[in-house]
Amino acid sequence: MEKVSLTYFVDFVLKSGTPKLTGVREYKERKDELNTDFYRPIREAIVEMHRGGACDSVLDEVVAAQTDEKRKRIYPLVVAGYRKFLAGGERRWFEPPRTSVKLADLEININPELGFLIDKKPHFVKLYFRGEALTTKRAAVVLSLLAKGLGEGYPGHVLAVLDVQRAKLMTFTSPNPRLDVLLCGEAAAFSTIYGAI
Repeated sequence: MEKVSLTYFVDFVLKSGTPKLTGVREYKERKDELNTDFYRPIREAIVEMHRGGACDSVLDEVVAAQTDEKRKRIYPLVVAGYRKFLAGGERRWFEPPRTSVKLADLEININPELGFLIDKKPHFVKLYFRGEALTTKRAAVVLSLLAKGLGEGYPGHVLAVLDVQRAKLMTFTSPNPRLDVLLCGEAAAFSTIYGAI
C-alpha cells in the first residue's frame, strides 16, 4: 500500500461510521488527491516565497492568476490571514524535514510545509487552510502525528499547526497515550477497509 497524506489520514480519523468506507474508496480510486487539491497553488506559493526569499506580494500574483471563482473568493482570505501571522513577530524560515510514520500497515507522510525560528525556537509548521476553524480535536491529531514522525529526531523543536485564515498557531504540548492508541486503531481500520474494497 502506498503512503497516505497526513491530511487525508486526519480526515479519516475524524469521520465516523460509513463515511470512513466512502473516504477510503475515494482514496483508493484516487478521486480526491490527484485530481483536485483546492489549496495547492497557494500552499506552494507560500513555501516558494519563503524558500526564494521573495516578498509576500508574490501571493497577490497567485490570487490574481486564479480563474476558478471559489479560489478567487477564498484565496484573498488565506493571504490576509497569512500576512497577519507573519506580522506577529520575526519569522526566520528554514527548510523543514520530510519523513513518514508507520502505524499498523499504514505509512503516513509527515511533511510540515514550513520551518520557522520563532522567539529563537525552531518550529515545524503544518498549514491548515480550510474555511472552518481548526478544532482542538483536529489539531491534537495533526500534532500527535507530527510528534510521532519528528519528535524524537528533533528534540527542542516545536511542532505546530497554523490555522492560516485565522493566523492562529497551535503547538504540541505533551504526548497523549490514549490518542496514540486511537491512531494505531484507526490506521489498522484504514488498512483493513482498503484491502476489502
